[in-house]
Amino acid sequence: MLYRLAFICTVVVGGLAAAPRTGRAEPHLEVSAQKPRPGDPILVTVTGVDRMPRGAGGKVPLIFFPVAAGWQAVFAVPLDDNQAELKVVLSQPRLSQTLAIEPRKWDEEQVKIADPEMAEPPADKRKIINKDNATIIAAIRDPGPPRFAAGFGRPGNGEKTSTFGAWRTLNGGYRSRHLGLDFGVRKGTDVKAIQDGKVGAVTSGFLTGGTVVITHGAGIASTYFHLDDIKVAVGDTVERGVVIGKVGMTGRTTGPHIHIGIWVPGGFIDPDAFFKLKIGPPVEPPRK
Repeated sequence: MLYRLAFICTVVVGGLAAAPRTGRAEPHLEVSAQKPRPGDPILVTVTGVDRMPRGAGGKVPLIFFPVAAGWQAVFAVPLDDNQAELKVVLSQPRLSQTLAIEPRKWDEEQVKIADPEMAEPPADKRKIINKDNATIIAAIRDPGPPRFAAGFGRPGNGEKTSTFGAWRTLNGGYRSRHLGLDFGVRKGTDVKAIQDGKVGAVTSGFLTGGTVVITHGAGIASTYFHLDDIKVAVGDTVERGVVIGKVGMTGRTTGPHIHIGIWVPGGFIDPDAFFKLKIGPPVEPPRK
């Protein structure tokens, strides 16, 4: 949980499949949802073009990568309850769609925290939290090529205990936004990487506790909080399903659980919706 952070027929070549010829098909733009909600990820697919598309989802530049059908990019619908619509506009090729934003009802949670400094951090602790947040944000920004193979999996099993975007009232006073998804499990349970990637940060945050950031390329990253016994280091290359640490109770937490956050261009998004996207698999770019 972040403090005040408001703000996815082939021939094998070099480990990836070669992109097919698009022939004379007309350029086409497809989005994964016509009526997304705030905090949802949007998967953009462009077909009928050989060159990498260029464009934006709202104000967010799209980071495209090649797939067998054409090109894909993922971006975040802003966490703005007052936004009525969102435009996806491509300059290459010249295509666009306007999406109607569906209103979203956010969960409200009452949370009891034993340590007053954890419930409402004083000024000196907020400086530490701001530094922690800056470290995480710097690590998750990765516009490089995709490192992932296909769809993304969950970091472990367990019952969902807290939803994305929930507003938490701590000890009846301070309110905080939950920008991830929690699964209740036993302390010491394995926490696994949700896809192939590179470890961008390993740190211990005041609120987030033992923290790992994995970058997956194409602007996609995953964050894992409250860990114990972290088993990876910055710069490590990891594969989907590898154990990166154990469930702990570090940082601000009321019990052992897996916290997974997912970042795509534009911000953190609802992991539940992200796991349902039909992403990739990435392929080699078309030959010129």
